[in-house]
Amino acid sequence: MKSVGIIPARYASSRFEGKALADILGKPMVQHVYERACKSKILSQVIVATDDQRIYNAVKNFGGNVQMTGECVTGTDRVSVVAEKLTCDVVVNVQGDEPLLEPEQIDIMLQPFIENPSVQVCTLKERIYTMEDFLNRNIVKVVTNLQGDALYFSRSSIPSTPINKQHNFDENALVFRHIGLYAFRKEQLLAFTSWERTPYEIAEGLEQLRFLEHGVPIHVVETDTPLIGVDVPADLERVKQILEKGGPHF
Repeated sequence: MKSVGIIPARYASSRFEGKALADILGKPMVQHVYERACKSKILSQVIVATDDQRIYNAVKNFGGNVQMTGECVTGTDRVSVVAEKLTCDVVVNVQGDEPLLEPEQIDIMLQPFIENPSVQVCTLKERIYTMEDFLNRNIVKVVTNLQGDALYFSRSSIPSTPINKQHNFDENALVFRHIGLYAFRKEQLLAFTSWERTPYEIAEGLEQLRFLEHGVPIHVVETDTPLIGVDVPADLERVKQILEKGGPHF
C-alpha cells in the first residue's frame, strides 16, 4: 500500500493570518508539521499543498516537497487537487496547524487500511475527561458503533450528559472528541470532493458528515495522545512552551 501525506497550507486565516509561517523556535510552523509527518513509518512521501508563494518559498527553503494549487474552498479540496495527480492508494490530510503531531498517530490511522481492504476513510478520536470540554461547542464529539465506525459527529454534547452517582462528570463515560486528522482511499477522496454539500454537513458545519450522508463508513481509531492545534496566536505560545520543555517526542 502506497500512502502519501498532504499538508494543505494557506496564508489567509480570519483568526490568525499567516499562521503557516508563524515562527516556532526558529522554524515556520509548516516545517514542524512537515518534519513530524515525515517521521511516519508508513507514509511514502509528504507534500505541502499551497496557493501562496510565500509558503511555497518557505517550504523550498527548508528542503521540503511542495506543490502549488489554485484557489480552493477547503483544505480537503486542496488535498484532492494534489492527490488526483499522484499514483497512490491512500491519502492522509495532515492538518497544517498541528505542529505537535505525533508520527505514530498517522501510522495507527493507516493501519486499518492495511488490515482491511474495505476501509475507505479513517480518522481519530480521544476520550473527553472534563465537563467543560464536553459542553464546548468548539470541540467536535463523535459516537461510534461496535465495529468502530462513526455513527455521527456533532458540536453538541453527545451521546448524553455523563454524570455519575455523585452528580459529577464521570471520567469513565464513553464520550470522545474527534481529532481532525483523516486518511482516505484516493478514489473515495476524489468522489467526496465532487459531491455537493449535504444537509447535516451544513447544519453542523462539519464536512466529514458528507461521507456518512452518502453511506460511506468512517472508521475511527482511539488515541491517547492529544493534539493541540494552532487556531489563534495564544495557541502558538502554548505550543512554544511545550516544545521548549522538550516535548512531545517522536
